[in-house]
Amino acid sequence: MPKLSPLPTQIKDKHPYLRFYTWITFRRRWEVLEDWKLQLPHGQPCIVIPQGFLFDGVSVPKPLHWFLSPTGVLFIPGLVHDFAYRYGYLWACDEEGNVYKYQEGSSRYFWDSTFKALGLELNEMYVLNTFSHLILFTFGWISWKENRKKPFHELKPIQS
Repeated sequence: MPKLSPLPTQIKDKHPYLRFYTWITFRRRWEVLEDWKLQLPHGQPCIVIPQGFLFDGVSVPKPLHWFLSPTGVLFIPGLVHDFAYRYGYLWACDEEGNVYKYQEGSSRYFWDSTFKALGLELNEMYVLNTFSHLILFTFGWISWKENRKKPFHELKPIQS
């Protein structure tokens, strides 16, 4: 499991209406505390999510948290998917420990399919992963488009 730290909710000293609004709309964000390796399924490589990456788990609207937790069985696929959506690739490692950009330039559909395959590998819940994949197919373009516009500081794993 990755070593993570939740980022604090910034509501102190806000007007009560803003605190309420933040409570309703806030998505917990997490920081990866050290490089984390994971073997992808189906003959894909071992990937590395680097220290310092910030993500929000699975982006589930609050009214649906009773049904699908943002930190539940899709949390790890969400971490990998968020990194791929943010940067457009994953860091992978070869047998010598060298890292390289895996599938740089792949479409969001590739990353959505990777999310589903990883979810099936980790939790074996076909209906849940298929439903989540359908939601990504339908609405993922919003996040994908936003991430293509944002400048970013490239995070690279520490080579061992």
